[in-house]
Amino acid sequence: MTGTPDPNSRTALQDRRARHLLLWSGPLLFLFARPAFAIVTQGLVAAVCAARGSASAWRDAGAWFSVYGTLIDAGCLALLWWLTRKEGLSLRDLIGFDRRKLGRDILLGLALIPPGLLFILGGIAASSLLIFGRVEGPQLSEPLPFIAALYAVLVWPLIWSFTEQMGYNGYLVPRLQVLAGRTWVAVAVVAFVWSFQHAVMPLTFDPAFMLHRALSSIPNALFMIVVYLRLRRLLPLAIAHWLMDGASALSAF
Repeated sequence: MTGTPDPNSRTALQDRRARHLLLWSGPLLFLFARPAFAIVTQGLVAAVCAARGSASAWRDAGAWFSVYGTLIDAGCLALLWWLTRKEGLSLRDLIGFDRRKLGRDILLGLALIPPGLLFILGGIAASSLLIFGRVEGPQLSEPLPFIAALYAVLVWPLIWSFTEQMGYNGYLVPRLQVLAGRTWVAVAVVAFVWSFQHAVMPLTFDPAFMLHRALSSIPNALFMIVVYLRLRRLLPLAIAHWLMDGASALSAF
């Protein structure tokens, strides 16, 4: 982005909407794609666990979430590639990368970690207190083999953070903002879906735990969306997201 208009800007999106290149069908299709991919992939892993003789295949599959999560990302990236191509864009256009701001974006990503953790931990504490009557909610983590655990710490968070930011902030937020004509509608809808996905990642069929997972994610989802609307660049958010998810994965093991 050196002297050329941002193809993911509000003005550019309004122009594509006027030329019927941006339609409601794309964002609506992607809106619940990530939770859907999550359930399907957990089902595939559960089938493998069942074939290997597991008596609790679905639960055992959930323990591998930070490994099979990359399959969720693969499905989302493929869908994003198809949707952006229909608009004449590439996946890179969703990131808003500016080489001139690389150093600043890295530092900004690091600076976003403390407030991000505040919203994450605050959301968890508030949701736990509301649903379970205590500040510390239930944890869902199972030990993985060493190689799988290494992947979950070093590889999965990087792919996950960029894919999630590209899907929710890079793709959905600006398009819903233009299509709905109201920024608050885009923020509310994407924050809801972004938070809801945590209820099925992994899917436990425990209503209280699923509600806790969804509610606890709302503050940080809102925070990331507001920051994106201010910056219109994903790299700082993706860096912060990556490092926080990596630390979370490491603490689980």
